[in-house]
Amino acid sequence: MYTFDIDYILINMLMFLFFVYAGRNIDKSKHPWQYIWLCSIVFTIVLGCRYMRGNDYLRFQMTFMYDQDKTEVLFTFINRFLRWVGVTKYTFLCAYSLPFILCGLYFCKRYVSLSKFLYPAFLLAFIFFDEYCIRQALGFSFIFIYMVVLFNMDEEECKLRAKIRNFLLLIVCALAAVSIHSVNALNVVFITAIFIVLRGKCIPWFISIPSFLVSSFVLSNSIDWSLFQNSLSYLGNFSEKFYIYTTRANSFFSSDAFQNDYTRSVGGKILECFGHCSLFYLGCKTIKKIPSPKSIVALYNIYVIGSIIDMCFWNYELLRRVFDPMLAFWCFSIAFVLENASKLKYTTQEKFMFLGLLYFPYEMGFKYLVERGQMTLFLWDM
Repeated sequence: MYTFDIDYILINMLMFLFFVYAGRNIDKSKHPWQYIWLCSIVFTIVLGCRYMRGNDYLRFQMTFMYDQDKTEVLFTFINRFLRWVGVTKYTFLCAYSLPFILCGLYFCKRYVSLSKFLYPAFLLAFIFFDEYCIRQALGFSFIFIYMVVLFNMDEEECKLRAKIRNFLLLIVCALAAVSIHSVNALNVVFITAIFIVLRGKCIPWFISIPSFLVSSFVLSNSIDWSLFQNSLSYLGNFSEKFYIYTTRANSFFSSDAFQNDYTRSVGGKILECFGHCSLFYLGCKTIKKIPSPKSIVALYNIYVIGSIIDMCFWNYELLRRVFDPMLAFWCFSIAFVLENASKLKYTTQEKFMFLGLLYFPYEMGFKYLVERGQMTLFLWDM
């Protein structure tokens, strides 16, 4: 449903312009933190003042007020502390949004040369995740810190004591992310495994593109994912919260529970494939031609694998929660491609692929503004 809420559109466009301004200036500044804080404050106000938007808004409001989710120990502690310092049921989302964007932009800080494109792309990539996966996004703040430490450990020469300290910090960040939302455990596992196993090797486009097409047009429609119910039941032993999800495996994977709201038209799938496959190819080409840090390659691989698997489970919410944030790392790949585009030569076909990159601002930006139905309210709309 198309909605043209002027307040909602103007406020979000203004926030986007703040990120563009910060991105264009941060690489020339001796004080990058002033731009990080600027973007973080604007993001916190805009996302924190939303009303009745996102999954389970009212449930999380009640959870914040009355500790209704005590199985997530750190989450409960955070809520109690926030109430103690005076945060209310109308401002609790400000307290959730600030660490998410602050940690996310701290992670972006290591790629200062890409900031002109990365800052606005990061906003487009992760704003929906923060809005709709409230508690998971709060826990993902620690995954950003986890990734900073993980990448630094590989790129820097450290003494044994520093390595031990960093390893302990990895454990603390992982436990914190999981203590807020247990699904984050799978993000930690996938991100770590991709980084360690591939070791800076870029997934070739001639593997990623066919895999994405098969996943999007074949696997998502023709495989009975109920075969995985036994595996999910086993995963239910991981935590009580995940047990609640997995004991309802039928509601997630049966044909009766197939969520038609997520179904895309054939035209939508074609546009989506054009966008992602263009970035797969251009990202792979750029990484191979331009000297690239292992972390950039790892982020590309995380995005590729996350998006391919995400397509398989597009209509099933449980695993979408795992792979949606991995897909969102497209923002780093597209920033790397655009920043280095002037240094490479492209064929006519490759130049055409740059049109495919317009899919991302269209899907994550334009549609976020005008296809929200009633999900455009702020606190002053109560």
